[in-house]
Amino acid sequence: MKTYLFGRMGQQDMEVARAAAAKEASNAYNRNSGVRYSANCPGIVELTFVNRKLYIALTGAIVNISVTGCLFSNKTTPWSTIDLGKAGDSAFDLIDEDCHIYIPWANIHRKGKVRRVGAYIIGVEFAKPVTEDLAKYIARLEPNSALHFRPRDARKYNRILPLGHK
Repeated sequence: MKTYLFGRMGQQDMEVARAAAAKEASNAYNRNSGVRYSANCPGIVELTFVNRKLYIALTGAIVNISVTGCLFSNKTTPWSTIDLGKAGDSAFDLIDEDCHIYIPWANIHRKGKVRRVGAYIIGVEFAKPVTEDLAKYIARLEPNSALHFRPRDARKYNRILPLGHK
């Protein structure tokens, strides 16, 4: 009987250790994704909402990049002016995990997963890591004051639209 209880307690300890390891692995992107390069190049992140009926394509800037992901900044997110804490939902709960990121000056398309959402920041983990050279190249794409990214059809960006308009 004592062996059984000890074995069972050992099993619980093992489950706790597994849960801690899983949490650490999920947080590894946030803290240990390798070298992050400071960047300031335009980007577009396409997000779909959980109900899969609406989407938004946000234009903004890649703030930093690593081989595993990037940090995207946009000052015009629809949820930046809403106090979501009072509504009971967070922006992260409303947005589907899958996303698409496009870096127009480098002509790079990547699928990814949304890992963080804030009022102005979105953390994206690439589905397939980029090479170190590509991350460095994107980090060097800093515009001078005369260059800005302007989409051809601005009506399709920074607004929540039905998925059929994509």
